[in-house]
Amino acid sequence: MKTKIYASLLLAFLISILLKAGVVKEQILTAVSLFETKVFPSLFPFLVLSPFFIQYGLFDFIKKVFGPLVRKIFRISENGAYLFFMSMISGFPSSAGYAKNLEEKNLLSQKEATHILLFSHFSNPLFIFSMVSTRPLLVLTCHYLGNVILGFVFRFFSPIEDKQKETLLPPKSFFEIFSSSIHHAMENLLFILGVIVFFFCVNAIFPNPITNFCLELSQGLHYLNTLNISPKMVAVLSCFLLSFGGFSVHLQTFGILAEWKISYLPYLATRIIHGVLSSICLLFLY
Repeated sequence: MKTKIYASLLLAFLISILLKAGVVKEQILTAVSLFETKVFPSLFPFLVLSPFFIQYGLFDFIKKVFGPLVRKIFRISENGAYLFFMSMISGFPSSAGYAKNLEEKNLLSQKEATHILLFSHFSNPLFIFSMVSTRPLLVLTCHYLGNVILGFVFRFFSPIEDKQKETLLPPKSFFEIFSSSIHHAMENLLFILGVIVFFFCVNAIFPNPITNFCLELSQGLHYLNTLNISPKMVAVLSCFLLSFGGFSVHLQTFGILAEWKISYLPYLATRIIHGVLSSICLLFLY
């Protein structure tokens, strides 16, 4: 029965694409242009450099300098400080890539990495400043503050014990790391491009305010600028949407971590809570 329902939905989707071929083509070109000018430049450097950061000392530096502070605030291991701070710098879905990389090197357990990801849902700062038209610095601040509050609250519900190894695996050669990082970066970026294009197509076929706002983050931020609302409300909604991420970002994150088989509902609930917290912060600070 379930198979027939899925087959019917896919058939309906295919027919809709054929009926709206012109609009769908335009949206695909828009999605590719957005990826080329906004998403790719902000994510590619961090995805490539991540293995080098871990292998050549940045991991140890962050762990030593910020690890004790992060342990006190969030009650996570000092190794988790790297995932938190690199997520803050590079944004989603790079954070999922960092988590997977640390877990593969036995520096974080899968359980702890999943826990930290719940409050490490940061948007790339470059992306925020290029896409948010109203008070981007304040939106960025409140977006970060919402995650910090969330992480502090979570320390009381899911304390994490240090069970991961404290040493890196034997180092690889520079060219081996370079080749591997380029391969994995392009693999992840192509997946992200595919997800963005898919959700742009969905919006083209079923256009309405809800899908325009919450399906694809970039399109949602652009849609807010077309609404006849006050700048303060634009900033509040932008802050909520960045913290929620949009279902496109959720799919990108879970696609990178597909092997972990993480439950989606806790992640979804956390994103909604993060959106509400960051929006409340912006209302008070605007």
